[in-house]
Amino acid sequence: MEGIPLLRDIIVLMGISVPIIIIFHRLGMPTVVGFLATGVIIGPHGFKLITEIGTVELLAQIGVVLLLFTIGLELSFAKLKNVGREAIVGGGLQIIFTTAIVIVIARIFDQPFPHAILFGFIIAQSSTAIILKILSDRGEIDSSYGRLSMGIVIVQDIAVVPMVILLQHMGKVEGITSLAIIKTLFTAGLAVSIILVAAYFLVPRILYQVVRLRNREVFIITALFLCLGIAWLTSKAGLSLAIGAFIAGLVISESEYSHQIVAEVLPFRDVFSSLFFISIGMLLEFNYFLTHLSYIFPMACAIIILKAFIVIGIGQMLRYPFRLAIIVAIGLSNIGEFSFVLMKTGEEYGLLNKEMYQTFIAASILTMIAIPILFERSQRIALKLAHVFKTKELPSAESGPKGLSNHVIIAGYGLNGRNTATVLKATGIEYIILDMHADRISKAKKEKHKALFGDISHPEILKRAGIKKARIVVFAISDPVATRMALKAARDINPTIYTIVRTRYIGEVEALYKLGANQVISEEFETSVEIFARVLGEYHIPTNIIQNQIDIIRHEGYAMLRGLSLPKERLMELSTLFAASITSTFLVTEDSPAVNKTLAELDLRKKTGTTIIVIVRGNKATTSLSADFRINAGDVLVLLGGHAELDKAMGMLKK
Repeated sequence: MEGIPLLRDIIVLMGISVPIIIIFHRLGMPTVVGFLATGVIIGPHGFKLITEIGTVELLAQIGVVLLLFTIGLELSFAKLKNVGREAIVGGGLQIIFTTAIVIVIARIFDQPFPHAILFGFIIAQSSTAIILKILSDRGEIDSSYGRLSMGIVIVQDIAVVPMVILLQHMGKVEGITSLAIIKTLFTAGLAVSIILVAAYFLVPRILYQVVRLRNREVFIITALFLCLGIAWLTSKAGLSLAIGAFIAGLVISESEYSHQIVAEVLPFRDVFSSLFFISIGMLLEFNYFLTHLSYIFPMACAIIILKAFIVIGIGQMLRYPFRLAIIVAIGLSNIGEFSFVLMKTGEEYGLLNKEMYQTFIAASILTMIAIPILFERSQRIALKLAHVFKTKELPSAESGPKGLSNHVIIAGYGLNGRNTATVLKATGIEYIILDMHADRISKAKKEKHKALFGDISHPEILKRAGIKKARIVVFAISDPVATRMALKAARDINPTIYTIVRTRYIGEVEALYKLGANQVISEEFETSVEIFARVLGEYHIPTNIIQNQIDIIRHEGYAMLRGLSLPKERLMELSTLFAASITSTFLVTEDSPAVNKTLAELDLRKKTGTTIIVIVRGNKATTSLSADFRINAGDVLVLLGGHAELDKAMGMLKK
């Protein structure tokens, strides 16, 4: 064991990566950046702590295969169908425009056409890992800019597959033409299709037989075998291992066992993909980086600015507000992890020389470090730029429904907005939905809701939604800045409007009340209320007691946020009073001792200490009860008493 260099290298690698990642985490940097920094420090151009670089790179390639396998698993054909039209159009245009502009710039500097295409592909990619982590930590994945950002990076991830195919064949052919590119893509697509169809029919049958064995070890080995086996087959067809892994994941994603496979493979994926990022860091020559920083840094800045301008333009084409387009642009203006896959492919097939390879690696790392810092300030940057350029947001081209009065305006057709609309429709209350997501508006209209596409923070959109005659505005969007802007605009147009605002964090409550909100519902606070309510429910605490405790907590919690408070003694007194008034219900069944007895004959007050205060028979509730009132099967008795008294009464009625 002492003579295994790889074991020592892995121990060094893991031992150094942990403290570095902790430091980067404290600084608010993504884990990916920490892995890259680890590679730079321990690599041959750093402190030379790793000797078996070739072996580490081999493990890293396995990491890429598993990374694409799990992406295929998590995407699935069903999710691909749900990628919004805006994301598909936005993602497609972003890749096309970025690649085209980079090709033109590269050709101006006399770069060969295949090399220029590679440069375009590398720069067109954005980091899925970084934007996903940022949006998840901020709770903004469901916001307008979060949905558009995630949709675009999904399209980018999918585009990696044809990009790699094209690069592999460009590297093999001299003087490649447009016709040759089309032929290459067609041939590769045909090979992928054959493998895809064959795997689609075989894989579910294999998995079904394995699952019948009820053996976890065999299940894990089979999942890895399918991943690596299909990847190997595609490599024999002239494609890459990574593409085959992606296809394998996509096929298995349609299986009912896909979630379990993801759970089993995820630890392997995380370990090996970490090695991939570390190995990329090892490839950075730190001396080269320092000596060429004078043009690497401007290049990184130029990439961020170029990609930002392209995404802003696309956002405006899709009729997104200028402010939201800027936020999306900032989040997607870095170079992504799949760009490293493209770099490796380009280097392997002679499309990227050593100098350009080092330049792109250095520029990529700089952009990945910069974006988390910039995104933290994205809201302020967006507002300042919108003010500087004095942009006019485009209002909806359609007119709002006529004749709306005393209605509810629902801002956002996510889960909260959808549920609110469903309840209002069922109760006959007039309402209209506003959303910046065209697919959601189309869905709302298909479900027979009144809906209008537009930005809730734009006064013209509020007017078209009938804000002057509306009674209530419900803000159910995940964009805190847009919520505050819309709240102010609504108050300016209609000072008497009643506003209900949903927010994610308790810390935002006070600011929203100062802006004029009538009610602010904090998801963070309400989640805690729901948790303790369910805990009490499992202990069979009566419903009215649970509700009373909820009322106290809500009053106490929100009152503290608004600068109001009740003395602790008063709260305890209220709690005691609530607890003293316990009610419970009992359905009289055919075998109950209470059937056909009068209240006098039952005599619950004397025997148990409880009082029957209401008897519900059919659709009628009787509150004036005489001693000779006779109880029938099917009656619902409403009982008043203490905990012990009610327990005794329930036992007597069930005998």
